[in-house]
Amino acid sequence: MLSVRSSRRIVLVAERGSEVLGFVIAYKHRERAYVDSLAVDPAYRDLGIGGRLLSGLEELLAKRGVERIALSVKDSNLRALDFYLRRGYGVVGLILFMYARTGSLPAEAPPGYELRLRDAPLRGRLKRYKPTTMWSTLTEPVDRMIYKKYGAGEKTLTAYKSGRVRGVAEFSADDEVFADYVALSSYSSVEALRALLKGFRDFGLEAGIDTLVIPVDSSKQVVVEELSRSGFRTLKTEYLLEKELAE
Repeated sequence: MLSVRSSRRIVLVAERGSEVLGFVIAYKHRERAYVDSLAVDPAYRDLGIGGRLLSGLEELLAKRGVERIALSVKDSNLRALDFYLRRGYGVVGLILFMYARTGSLPAEAPPGYELRLRDAPLRGRLKRYKPTTMWSTLTEPVDRMIYKKYGAGEKTLTAYKSGRVRGVAEFSADDEVFADYVALSSYSSVEALRALLKGFRDFGLEAGIDTLVIPVDSSKQVVVEELSRSGFRTLKTEYLLEKELAE
């Protein structure tokens, strides 16, 4: 993954000699950044390594013009939540991991919609489209480069109407279908979302995969309501935290 170079991604590593003690991976775009992961070897925890990695990252991002940094924490990981709260991060929302049985999804797409499935990641950026999670805008372009180089099995489902893209989803399929990137032409485009769900139904039934999971920011109320009406339930949640970086 690290061999794929991108100006969007920043990796800091804590080392002692040749031994890696911890690392942090973040993505940036213009004035915003998202911490994808921060980890410290269990043998070296409670020594301040995680705090130093985070502080070093924040200083570097501030120098590169980033104004706000965000991250997510599993609702069960109160130790990590406390770690970030003590360092000036505040809870600004929830990320809902919503799931449904593929066989219960809409059996028909709205009139006029065409669906296309590709065994490949997205080809290009959809700058004007609205993703269901805030981190997608930051992580998806780099992830696509990784999937393209290593053939990680990502698939793309696209919903067209009148020859235009109305909705797109990038997903992986193993024991479940996990749609890590879903974007619509607007957050009110519930028809496009229904069309994508029909595509997920077809794929799941053909592949013999029973469950679909879509992460959604709780602030995307129209999307959450439409998924709920389509039989989705909340599988788990994560806290979304942000911090404003000093100039």
